[in-house]
Amino acid sequence: MFFKALIPFLQLFLGHRADSHLLSFGFIGDGPSYTDPIEHLVATGHYSPDFRMPGYGAIYYLFRCMMSYNAAYNCMIILQLILASLSVYFTALLARLVLKSKRAFFVCFYLFLISTYSNYYDICIMSECACSAFLVFATWFFALYLHKHKLKYMLFSGIFLAWVVFLRPVFLPVFGLFGFIYLIYAFKNKIGFIKPLLILAIPFVIADGAWITRNYSVHKKIMPLTNSILYPYIDSSYMKNELQFVQSWGGAKEITDRTTAMSWFGGLLFPGEPELKNYDSVPDYVYTSAFNRDSLLRLKSKVHQFMAIQLPSLDSMFAKNNKDWNKVFPIFYYGLRPVSPQAAALQTDIENTFDKYTTSVKKEHKFLYYVKVPIILTKGFIYGDYMKVYFKRGNIGKLGPWIERFFNLFYLAMVFLGLAGAVLLLFKGFKSKSHQEWLLALIPIYTILIHTCIIRMCAENRLFMPAWPFVLACAAYTIVAAKNLVKQKG
Repeated sequence: MFFKALIPFLQLFLGHRADSHLLSFGFIGDGPSYTDPIEHLVATGHYSPDFRMPGYGAIYYLFRCMMSYNAAYNCMIILQLILASLSVYFTALLARLVLKSKRAFFVCFYLFLISTYSNYYDICIMSECACSAFLVFATWFFALYLHKHKLKYMLFSGIFLAWVVFLRPVFLPVFGLFGFIYLIYAFKNKIGFIKPLLILAIPFVIADGAWITRNYSVHKKIMPLTNSILYPYIDSSYMKNELQFVQSWGGAKEITDRTTAMSWFGGLLFPGEPELKNYDSVPDYVYTSAFNRDSLLRLKSKVHQFMAIQLPSLDSMFAKNNKDWNKVFPIFYYGLRPVSPQAAALQTDIENTFDKYTTSVKKEHKFLYYVKVPIILTKGFIYGDYMKVYFKRGNIGKLGPWIERFFNLFYLAMVFLGLAGAVLLLFKGFKSKSHQEWLLALIPIYTILIHTCIIRMCAENRLFMPAWPFVLACAAYTIVAAKNLVKQKG
């Protein structure tokens, strides 16, 4: 486990900014959106902006109440390194418990120890590390309850799973998965199920009840989870409709991708954006009775017109803040405000046109929309364009590319063995008395399907990370099962 923490720790210092008092690379990606609401809470007593549930912020708040901003940030990084190390051990314990194999423990342990896929975010202010670890802990305690029938284990499982939901609301259905497995287990073994399932649910019911009450007092409406998948700035603008249209035919995997069809329409309305790599053209097979190339060119022109109206104020704000993204990042927390009635009317027209075209793709290209596009999104979700970043280990000369290739091949091997193991465990679970094999198999499968087939708008590879420990546990099963099979035939 020390080795597991050592890899990102070395990466931390290899990539550390000399001008920063913060561990890691400083804020990247969505990082500020987790800490800004807490900084506002500390300063004013109000949690705002509140489009994120406070699962990550609550941990940061505990540190922030006792220490300075820099110290709280650094403590979060250290805590995440500890959680990353613990998750290695508990994932291996889970594999041993579910698969009833000491060999599975050691195989899973060393596979996770070697894997570096998740290390990149262990030293970032992001929810990936905590979500992954807490999901492992929740599953471990649930499996432990199936074996020892002590209600405290079900309670611990409920606490960690509730925390996972407050980190990533997309995992709320995992409560249903746990409940489904336990119901089948209870009926087969003719034991009670109401009390254990109530104890599993109570932590979330209490926490979410408090969150709903708080949201109602602030917004005067019931908001049980989050009110937006995307940032409010994007969700309230034509960019959401644009993304939905482009993704309806597989033109982009996720919203930050600058090399796909999003750029054909002009990309995203952000200040200080780098020059886009233009997408050549929209393919002919996408056209429907509602639009053709000429229609899209007219729509593209309207998007550029709207951007031309809005960009001067954004660029001015960006310049006034010395082109520092950390200072202008808060624009994402609030809805996009058109600068004039003309801009508002133009945006409405653009949104309606994108929606009309998206609906036509769904109706006239069903195979494309419901089959081909999810496959495209799944490919990007499992092996995205940013994968090379996760496998690099600092500037270490000629050895660097070879290490990167090794970790790349290792990751692909684990994905193949893990998904194969998940399928095998699904079938094995049907014959099992407790069906606990489904705990390992269904979490990776659910994580892939919910992002690529249901939500679709957020198919970034990093969102696969919470399921990664379970992929490795399934890979361990495949390896152990293959070895046993060879031994039997030999």
